[in-house]
Amino acid sequence: MADDLAALLDYLKSPPANVLGQSDGGIEALLLGIRHPDKVDKIAAMGANLNPEGAYPETLALVRSMINGMSAAEKTSLQGRRELRVTTMLLEEPHIEPSSLEAIKAPTLILAGDHDLIRDEHTIEIYHHIPNSQLCIFPNATHFVSHDDPELFNATVERFFDTPFAKKDRVRDALKSLEKARAAHD
Repeated sequence: MADDLAALLDYLKSPPANVLGQSDGGIEALLLGIRHPDKVDKIAAMGANLNPEGAYPETLALVRSMINGMSAAEKTSLQGRRELRVTTMLLEEPHIEPSSLEAIKAPTLILAGDHDLIRDEHTIEIYHHIPNSQLCIFPNATHFVSHDDPELFNATVERFFDTPFAKKDRVRDALKSLEKARAAHD
């Protein structure tokens, strides 16, 4: 699908694009950044995972339950076959090596809810493997924060896309902030 997105951007003669993806779309956004770095300007990936083990065990149990709960008629209908295929994907895909994320050069915002379906440590692993990344964990939010609180989600993504990217230095930039805070109190 990431290759299809690249082909679409070529067809549209699009300059590098800001790419936002959620869940499977977040995975596709990351793959686009890995395979077609010239097609992306910035990436925002919400609730992405690199492998099925990135999901909490209860998430995988829910998916299995949803699949087992589908009737034979549902599984054979056009909509049901599509739903079954998409739902089953989480149990079988993706298989992305964390080190492959190091190929992403575009500034990337990794997003998740603090009650996401994807394990917190997995989200942080993704963040740590992308050289020019930022991390946003939404408080009291699920995998569907974009639907539950669209104002917060959209404002966060828009700010990231609209603001020039500057990679922070953990120590140097903290010291600058400390100096500003001290100067404000003098």
